[in-house]
Amino acid sequence: MPQYVSARYSEQPRYLCKTLREVAHRIEELAVQFTDAEARERIPEDQWSAVELAGFLRDSEREDLRAITSIIELTSSKIEERRAQYGPEEQNYRDLKHIDELIWDFATLRQEMLWTLSYAEHAWDHVGRHPFRGDVTLTEWVSEINERDLDVMWRLGRLGARSAQILGRAARGLESARCELPLNRR
Repeated sequence: MPQYVSARYSEQPRYLCKTLREVAHRIEELAVQFTDAEARERIPEDQWSAVELAGFLRDSEREDLRAITSIIELTSSKIEERRAQYGPEEQNYRDLKHIDELIWDFATLRQEMLWTLSYAEHAWDHVGRHPFRGDVTLTEWVSEINERDLDVMWRLGRLGARSAQILGRAARGLESARCELPLNRR
């Protein structure tokens, strides 16, 4: 697995876009490993489930695409506060049947974002006016998206490992139970 470096790997646009693309692909790979039941389960209970992480990603991507488009089109444009982090509490992603739908939406939005950024050229120094943070450059905004993606990738990997660990214990338990069954004698 490739190693990803987070904090200010490089603020050159091509490296930021490369990281956006590569980490998104890794997130897709991690997300599809879950069964539908595993994707909805919280392990441990105080963390988001895989489907909640996917919903958060999709909603974040939608918000970020609007902000990026706004910043590119007009410097000093107003950008909205990020609200996607409230999604798992406000929306019930766990009722969705498949994590694949959320990941597909995320991947589609990511492709649109990368396409939009490929035409940004000199807009990387443009700023958006955030209601609380003040001026934020396009470069800073995209760097934050990368950091968010790395966090979600790490969390999905951890959920996958814990899920596999639990399944492994359950399988070993079934195997030992099978060995302890009395033999049928005639």
